[in-house]
Amino acid sequence: MERYVLWIHPLMNSKIMLKLKLIAAAISILGLLIFGFFANEARKEVYYLCGNFSKGTSYASVIRQLNTINLSEYKVENLPQGKRIIQSSALHFHLLSCNIEFNPQEKVVSALYG
Repeated sequence: MERYVLWIHPLMNSKIMLKLKLIAAAISILGLLIFGFFANEARKEVYYLCGNFSKGTSYASVIRQLNTINLSEYKVENLPQGKRIIQSSALHFHLLSCNIEFNPQEKVVSALYG
């Protein structure tokens, strides 16, 4: 049984490796650009929705608007003095958020982005 070994000239091998490195770099840059785009859209979603919630807005209106989100999520907390909704995005590791505080009559007391 004969065995054939493919021998590649070292200069040819370095050209192939250079091309592979360039392809890997291009794919990495493209991935970062796509992530950046979606992260920015998630930031805008949280920021602009938070601006919609002014003092006196009803809880039902806030929930109706929050049910339209695509790139973020929200959670409702029941507090002794009312409710709190926290909207944030996993694309920002939940560091940027909108905190909406409600009074016992379920009206917005404050909506803070940060």
